[in-house]
Amino acid sequence: MTNDNQQRQQQPFDIDASVNVESEEAMMFNAALDEQNLDARELPLVVLGEMVIMPHMTVPLQVGQGKSYRAMERAWDEDREVLLIFVSEHEIESYKNGQARDLPRIGVMAKLEEFIKLPDGIVRIVLEGMSRARIVDVTQSEPFYRVRCDLIYDPEVAGAEIEALMDTVKQQVDEFVDYLGEVPQEAIAFVHRIQQPGHLADLVTWGPAFEFSDRLDILNALDPVERLRKAYFILARQLELLKLRQKIQQDTKEVLDQGQREYFLREQMRIIRRELGEDDDSDDPVDELRRKIAELNAPDYVKEQALHEVKRLAQQGMNSPEAGVIRTYVDWIVNLPWGDEEHAEISISEAQKVLDTDHYGLEKVKERILEYLAVRKLAGKKMRSPILCFVGPPGVGKTSLGRSIARALDRKFARTSLGGVRDEAEIRGHRRTYIGAMPGRIIQAMKTAKSNSPVFMLDEIDKVGMDFRGDPTSALLEVLDPEQNNAFSDHYLEIPYDLSKVIFIATANQLEPIPSPLRDRMEIIEIGGYTEDEKIEIARGFLAPKQLEFHGLTAEQLVIDDSALIKIVRGYTREAGVRNLEREIASLCRKVARKVATVQDEDTSESSTVSYTISEADVATYLGPERFSYGLAEEKDEVGVATGVSWTPTGGDVLSIEVLPVQGKGTLHLTGQLGDVMRESAQAAMSYARSRAELFGVDPSYFDEHVIHIHVPEGAVPKDGPSAGITLTTALISAMTGKPVRRDVAMTGEVTLRGKVLGIGGLKEKTLAAHRAGIKTFIMPRENAKDIVELPDKVRQDLHLVPVSSMDEVLKIALHNGF
Repeated sequence: MTNDNQQRQQQPFDIDASVNVESEEAMMFNAALDEQNLDARELPLVVLGEMVIMPHMTVPLQVGQGKSYRAMERAWDEDREVLLIFVSEHEIESYKNGQARDLPRIGVMAKLEEFIKLPDGIVRIVLEGMSRARIVDVTQSEPFYRVRCDLIYDPEVAGAEIEALMDTVKQQVDEFVDYLGEVPQEAIAFVHRIQQPGHLADLVTWGPAFEFSDRLDILNALDPVERLRKAYFILARQLELLKLRQKIQQDTKEVLDQGQREYFLREQMRIIRRELGEDDDSDDPVDELRRKIAELNAPDYVKEQALHEVKRLAQQGMNSPEAGVIRTYVDWIVNLPWGDEEHAEISISEAQKVLDTDHYGLEKVKERILEYLAVRKLAGKKMRSPILCFVGPPGVGKTSLGRSIARALDRKFARTSLGGVRDEAEIRGHRRTYIGAMPGRIIQAMKTAKSNSPVFMLDEIDKVGMDFRGDPTSALLEVLDPEQNNAFSDHYLEIPYDLSKVIFIATANQLEPIPSPLRDRMEIIEIGGYTEDEKIEIARGFLAPKQLEFHGLTAEQLVIDDSALIKIVRGYTREAGVRNLEREIASLCRKVARKVATVQDEDTSESSTVSYTISEADVATYLGPERFSYGLAEEKDEVGVATGVSWTPTGGDVLSIEVLPVQGKGTLHLTGQLGDVMRESAQAAMSYARSRAELFGVDPSYFDEHVIHIHVPEGAVPKDGPSAGITLTTALISAMTGKPVRRDVAMTGEVTLRGKVLGIGGLKEKTLAAHRAGIKTFIMPRENAKDIVELPDKVRQDLHLVPVSSMDEVLKIALHNGF
């Protein structure tokens, strides 16, 4: 039968609908069935849920009270034939209550083999399926359904293709039996004796591979060959699933069996070696870890934690997925320095010698370090080590000071850079539940140093960031607090670690970005920039010899005159530190190294006699034209131009402030990337100048007839702060009165509306910048007079420092023929 006819058979049948008038599709359906010698019957109807009884099957069942039970009771008294239809569980109730509207078109005519009522009220029923049947009409609905139907018998079919399909299905049944087992051989033999495809298809559907929907689909297939094909595809799919499930189970069993086998073999090997007296357990990782823990110089709670983890490792075996995590954790414990160490007696004179050898200048810093070492020598373990924090511009030797302290104390040196650290776990570590977890940088550095009391440098502590992963500076609070760090808790170790014996030293370029709780735990030591003389001494005694060695040159092959060093400092560098100076010296060494190598290629006998001396005149030949102009801030005294000084993270710098009055409406115009505070200083200077205009000999209407333009070069560099107040006021009054400002005078200070001069910060950096620029007189607030003692001797000798408290004093010094 065609697929179209099969689809028509599967359409539901309306119980109450009349069958006298048939549709065109129904007529075509009936015509196709009429070709198969149909046998008309009128039979009681039995509705079964979620089970399908195929023809040639004998099945026992139980049916509750209802129409289906009454139908079989009547059939037992008549010819024992009933028509079975099969519906899903959620439809069965509607049939029992007589509320169903539709019937399936195809059912099975079955014969009652047994219908026995037992004394306990149970009815034993045995049904044998006989043939398929098509429901034509419903003739009775009470007290049970009775329907008229046509019995459908499978035609006899044969052929090579059909025979091959039947053999394939029988092989599938054999494979299924091999997987399932416990199937009687008589049943298998019975399947192999079947000769018709429809009968074979009906029989195999009783197997566990078929669901209710699959059996119903095969029941509705009237073509026996098509029915067997459906059964073949379902069996093939289920066999593939069985094979895959068996493979997964077998692979899992092999992995577990291999792990158990290796464990027992390893235990047997250990017992055999012990019985033979060959107690060499070095190849056993667990025993090796136990030996390391026994030899570890650590507190008892550390050993207990390590042994607990080793016990877990032994129980799980080395092939356990967690074995690598446990072993890594135990390795960290046994490789960390836990025990106390003996250190040589601190020698203050030796420490001073080391500091002087490694660093030139920095007298105040060296003095504080020596005081620290002296107290540590006298107090010993009673002293809670303060946390030193070196703050200063780049290139002044902050990090190298930490190395010198370690060398002076004869201790290991550990360093970690905190620049750009944004994750709290970088400090405290990750918990072991994370894949690839590791301790934080503090514990990692302790392991690298192999000492529990090194000099620990926390570099760039002002560059620590903060984001959604946490605040690393908060984690540093415990590290840098002498009252807490004796039991530092790392998330990875989860064991208290004593950091109280560590000498922590932090470095920073700026103090402001450091959070106040963290700053409170540190002793701030500010390191200013170097003077010109200090830079030349550093270049002569430290930088030049180091670069000669790095470039493979000797002191005879390259000689750099002091005049050349002065030229490089003044014309090729402008910095607080000496990094750029070292780069320029390295550039000289590279160019000379090339010449020496070229001479050696031409004549090796003359290589030892080659010598180059670089004087002031030769510097431009090697390094090119000067990058910076050195000398006075201005070439001549000018009207409306005053020289100020500023503080930057890399040191101080000089700047010129220009004021130009032009005809126009009385407004104030500011340019030069000025910040809000500096703009307010300009407004204050303007108000002060207007209030004092008559004293300066200026007509009060002057400000209504002129536009005052104030400009601060360089325009691309942002500038802010109140310390340019007196410089702005001086330049403005100079432009108003036409009196020039002295070019050899620089100044700094905040100005009020009444002309008072207030204190400022960064005096050392500003005076160094003025000294580098060749300034002779430096005007500063009187409040900062107390800071003069902190300035380098060279600066105090060369600069005429003038403390002032009012603008009147400033103008008398800064203007020609002052007021």
